[in-house]
Amino acid sequence: MAPDLLDIKPKLLGAMGAGFLQGADLNNPVYAMSTKSLMKNSFKEQYASASHALVLAGPTPLNAKRVPGSLIVLPIESSWLLEDDVFSKIALGLVKMCSAGLRENETSFEFVGGWRTSGLACELAGETAVAESECVECENILSDRSDSVDRNGFWNALKSTCLTEATRLDKVLNWILLRHTAWYSPYSGALLSSREAFEIFALVQANWQKNEKPVHAFGAQYWNHPSIAATFSGKGGPVEFHEAKEEAISAAEANGGEIVSWAGRTDKGFEVDCEKKNIPLSRIEDGFLRSVGLGAGLARGAMLAVDDLGIYYDPSRPSRLEALLRNEDLTATEVARGRDLVSLIKTARVSKYNFGKSKQFKFPEDRKTILVPGQVADDAAIRKSLSATIDCATTPNVNLDLLKLTRERNPDAFLVFKPHPDVETGLRKGRVPRKVALQYADVIAEDANIVDLIEAVEALETFSSLSGFEALLRDKEVTVHGAPFYAGWGLTKDLTKIEGRGRVRSMPELVYLAIVRYSRTIDPVSLLPCTPEYLISRLSEQRQDRRHLIVTAVKRHSSWLGRKLGI
Repeated sequence: MAPDLLDIKPKLLGAMGAGFLQGADLNNPVYAMSTKSLMKNSFKEQYASASHALVLAGPTPLNAKRVPGSLIVLPIESSWLLEDDVFSKIALGLVKMCSAGLRENETSFEFVGGWRTSGLACELAGETAVAESECVECENILSDRSDSVDRNGFWNALKSTCLTEATRLDKVLNWILLRHTAWYSPYSGALLSSREAFEIFALVQANWQKNEKPVHAFGAQYWNHPSIAATFSGKGGPVEFHEAKEEAISAAEANGGEIVSWAGRTDKGFEVDCEKKNIPLSRIEDGFLRSVGLGAGLARGAMLAVDDLGIYYDPSRPSRLEALLRNEDLTATEVARGRDLVSLIKTARVSKYNFGKSKQFKFPEDRKTILVPGQVADDAAIRKSLSATIDCATTPNVNLDLLKLTRERNPDAFLVFKPHPDVETGLRKGRVPRKVALQYADVIAEDANIVDLIEAVEALETFSSLSGFEALLRDKEVTVHGAPFYAGWGLTKDLTKIEGRGRVRSMPELVYLAIVRYSRTIDPVSLLPCTPEYLISRLSEQRQDRRHLIVTAVKRHSSWLGRKLGI
């Protein structure tokens, strides 16, 4: 290995071991060289019998922070290294190797065409790692800016050789980027396929470009600041956080920005003031999946609901999610993705509340088992809801009302009451004394994982809990007293008529619109935009990570103590 490659030796060895040096004789020792070592004529005769690799910077920095890093590893023959014009000889050998070895299935993904059509560029994705000149040249030729490459360098030699050999440069570039380029995940550092790298790059860049205005945030708890900053920082600059509404409005007015405000702290007066000054306002809230722990227990969100009309839990006014469910027609591909997400969520066993000890429950088989999930009594999702059975605006405790009504409707059923985790841990209001709860419920499931409970029962009866959505995901019968976002679309038994709803939706459609279209997703570890699919895999990992669970428990205790002390 050339001395100037020693710093990247681990990644280089990993790339070779993963098969990115196809075409070389790996039965012999491999001597890796850079273009710099070639230009210095540092090839030594004692390596003549070895296999050789030319190592080039890819179109992204190897140490990239936001986009996939890349490293090109090309097989070369020792005879090519003895020529005076070594780059031209290598280029000719590679063009012939490409023409002889390109398999049919490798033309099915046009990396080069996709890169150019999508206009991918490190700068446009907010990449902060400094790219060396060779990396910039590779990006230039990939982006069809071949006039900007070094006339004496490898990429210009490849361009000239393709012209001489009547071979499309894009064909050779595609071959290099598909077969001989190692891509590294910005989330985990793991090796990626070229298609995965392309999709991650496109996602990160789209998120960065979408945030074209300066964003001013108000109302979010400090533990959510990192994920909010990661979601909304971009072309318009980093997110600014404000303690006062007036401060947020003044700052947004001054620089032509927009405001994202935590939905529960966004009142009508704030909305009117923003409208008067033509400041775009979106309400944000925890989405439908989050990092392991509780929102009230200082665990930062991993998915944010972003709504320019209202918010998904408030049926007293239109929300963007309701508009999507009412009006949006999905393609077969989108429905298929929704179906895959349903399957993935079920298999990974994740939810919004990835909390509680996992265990198996066994309930009587001769009675219908119904799960009754508690909610936070003073939550906006309760107070602003609609219900034909419960006076949600004035009831002292919606959880007690729900228990009574569920028992009245199901006198012979086996009722399992699950207190809301924030209430159970003492962080929020809505506690039903144990003795009172057992007048209606057969058992109280304390410190239990909601997914375990849903899987163990036949049905779920709720006011408007998100656990109803999670029960639908797991093919359970769901009865609803309120007006949550998932009610009114033919999937639930609705005890309240909800105006404006009625279109029949499938579960894959509901999941796609709620999780892919309505929400914005962040990897809670790297704090980079990611797909819901990747988030699900990350949450599944976190549930198995003992260290992460210990940290979460400490945060939850700190939150409880802080609330008791009024801080």
